[in-house]
Amino acid sequence: MTVRPPLVGAALWTAVMKTAEDRCECRGACGKKHDPDRTRQQQRCPVRNGDHLSRVGLVVLIATPRDPINEGDFATAAQLPAKRLAAMCRPCHDAVLRKIRAAVKKLPVGDELFDSSAYYVAPSSKKQADVGAA
Repeated sequence: MTVRPPLVGAALWTAVMKTAEDRCECRGACGKKHDPDRTRQQQRCPVRNGDHLSRVGLVVLIATPRDPINEGDFATAAQLPAKRLAAMCRPCHDAVLRKIRAAVKKLPVGDELFDSSAYYVAPSSKKQADVGAA
């Protein structure tokens, strides 16, 4: 079945799908092996544009950033060129986002990178900040 491109950004979506040959470009980022031959080698997801999946129905691939962590918000992704976008099926895309959210939850709460408590001088302190020679 032929899948029509979206109303907005049709040229960009078509370019991404042409590069991907209308096939999901996931190579295991979702956590699945994508190994239908059971050769224990990582392969591309076999889902194609217009396929029918039991839980999803008709598959329409989406154009998503290749770097979903740094370019995942819609404002940034809408400005990307076709070479920085990847075609992904909805199950793979959702699994990648779930893995990112789980990794973010595991990050420590404190902001150790910008922790300046060691350099704090109380206003009532007799110490002076080292500002260099005047």
